[in-house]
Order: sequence, then structure tokens, then C-alpha cells
Amino acid sequence: MNSVFKSNKRMSKLSSKFHPDYQDEFFLNLDKILVPIGGKKFECTGLELAFYISHEYGSKLDLLHIGTDPGTNIDGYLKKLHKFEIEYNLVTIKKPNVPKAIIEYWQEHKHDLVIMSGKRRPTIFDKMTIPSISSSVIPHINTEVLQIFPPTMQKVSDKLKNIAVLLPYSKRDPFLLRWASAIAAPQKGARVKVYHIAQVPGTVPLSGAAQEKVIRKEKSNFKKYIEEYEQIFGQLIKPSFILGHGVLPALKSIFKKDEPDLVIIGKSRESNFWQKLSKPLSSKIRDKLLHPGVCIHHMLEE
Repeated sequence: MNSVFKSNKRMSKLSSKFHPDYQDEFFLNLDKILVPIGGKKFECTGLELAFYISHEYGSKLDLLHIGTDPGTNIDGYLKKLHKFEIEYNLVTIKKPNVPKAIIEYWQEHKHDLVIMSGKRRPTIFDKMTIPSISSSVIPHINTEVLQIFPPTMQKVSDKLKNIAVLLPYSKRDPFLLRWASAIAAPQKGARVKVYHIAQVPGTVPLSGAAQEKVIRKEKSNFKKYIEEYEQIFGQLIKPSFILGHGVLPALKSIFKKDEPDLVIIGKSRESNFWQKLSKPLSSKIRDKLLHPGVCIHHMLEE
């Protein structure tokens, strides 16, 4: 049975120069954040994330509306910004091409982070009839981007206190952990739970896979990685190593018992035609998962 298992790459090692008193390289210049707003209610989830991140890092927010009136859905959020003395600009620009206007504004101001709110489009008809502004903007923004999809209507709570992070074996994993920490830190009672899903071939029973050498090594690497992160940043997170015959079935199973408010996952920029055609895991989770909000971190390629 050992032959059906494939060795995985070791999880990325955190830089040895990191220290609790040292601002990590992932957020060294998080001074300016751009948040395009269209005035829709579903964008409030993205506004909440912008608030938590700017609160944690002292960032200045540019709230950009392409049109004439951003509406009243953001009024409560603006009051929160005033209360916590977060510096922001509410910018209104009237231009016919919304994606182009957003791209041009970012090119002029070079924000360190862009937070784009996306609307769930679960059916093919939705995808054909509802234009995606964020999909038109993100490929042309040369910085880190968080794309936020709100919880579904079935989700009782609209809070973002229970945060799940999905860690693959990636050099960008520290980004995902730091986003989760930044979102949780300002919220009393918030928790971060980190999942790594070890995929097991469908022909192998999960009950026996846990004892396989490859799986035990993968679990050990995951445990060491989390311990190293906690020692460096002084943040306690709850790791969970999961065996599954696929990422989506595993997530559906565990989230039935402990459904988070927000799931954070990374996505690399497509570098070729075939990658653009294939549906990434982050999009499958957004479309097929239960009811949580989904935060997709679009990663810059080095």
C-alpha cells in the first residue's frame, strides 16, 4: 500500500531573521489600502476586513467609488472608522469603465494592498449574466489582493470571529496566517484555526492511512511549522491535520461540525493559458463549500 502514496514537499520554512520585535517582511510596507466600493450590501464583508487590517497595522484606507453616490450601506462602517480614528479617504470618481478606473487609480497611488469584494455566482447563468469587476481588475494590479466573498444567506452570523485558514505546502503560507491574525486581533474572543489536508488516494481507507510513513512525516512537518510560527510571532493558533480523499469532501465533513465565519485560502496568479482554463481550488471552495465567507489571497509570483 505504501506505493500509492506520494511524498509532499516540506512546508516553507520561516525566515530565521524573524523576531517578535521585528515587523515581518510580508507586511513591511502595509501603509495604504485600496478598497473599491460599489454601494452593494455584500461588500460590507470586505469593508469589515479592511477595518480589522487597517486597525492592526495603522494603514490608511482609500475607499474608491466609481459613480456618483456610494449609498448608505457603508454608513455604519464609516462611523466605526471615525470611532477608532482610522485615517481614510472616500473618493468618488465618475467614469464609464469601472474596472479601468480602479486600475488607473491604483497605478496612480500604488497601494500596498487592494481588497476587492466579489459576489457569489453559483450557477452558469449567474456567471454569464453577472459581470465580475474583480476578475477584470485583479490581473492588472501588481500588488497583493484580497478578494472577499460574503457568507451565504443561510449563514446565521455575519461576524468574522471564527476564522479558518487552509495551508497547502507553499512559500506563501505565512501570508495567510498573518491575514488571519490581523483580522482576529482586534476582535474580542476571535479564534484562528489552521487546517492542512493530506490527500489520500480514494482506494486507500482513511483509517489505515494515518499510520503510513509519508503521512506521519507530513503531519510532523505541519506541527513543526505551526510551532515555529507561534514562537516567532507569539500568536497561538489551533492547528488541525486532516486526512481526506479530497479537499472539498474533507472540508464539508469538518465544517458540518464546526463551521467558520470566514475561510482564508491562497491563489497564485495564472502564468499560462492552461492555468487560466482550469478551475483553481480557491474557486471550487468558494462555489462548493457550505456557507462561510471566503477570502482569497491572490499571490504575486516571485
